[in-house]
Amino acid sequence: MMNNNTLKVAKKYFDLANKGDLKEIEQMFTDRSTYSSQNTGVFFGTKQIMVMMKPFFNSFKTLRWDINNVKEVSEGIVLFDFTLIGEKTSGEKISIEGLEYIIVYENKIQHIDVRNK
Repeated sequence: MMNNNTLKVAKKYFDLANKGDLKEIEQMFTDRSTYSSQNTGVFFGTKQIMVMMKPFFNSFKTLRWDINNVKEVSEGIVLFDFTLIGEKTSGEKISIEGLEYIIVYENKIQHIDVRNK
């Protein structure tokens, strides 16, 4: 059964990312949250996650995630099929397709797993 709150939290994360609102994103994690990505590495806790995110966001002039599909695959786990589109500060344009699992517990993000397609 789909938990609308889990989906709401996960969608909020993508909405904030598209706005570049790192202050609000930071509030969505806990000291026990984890983040794993083929592109950036593995991080534990809010501080490590934000140390990774800030330079990542700052390396782009424009950045957005287009959501192709979203579904709760099991209780507390939401899967996003996305396309990341942006222009780096160097002028390089990117378009990357990926999958992102977001695990939500007690209205906080417990884990994010980003995979390239």
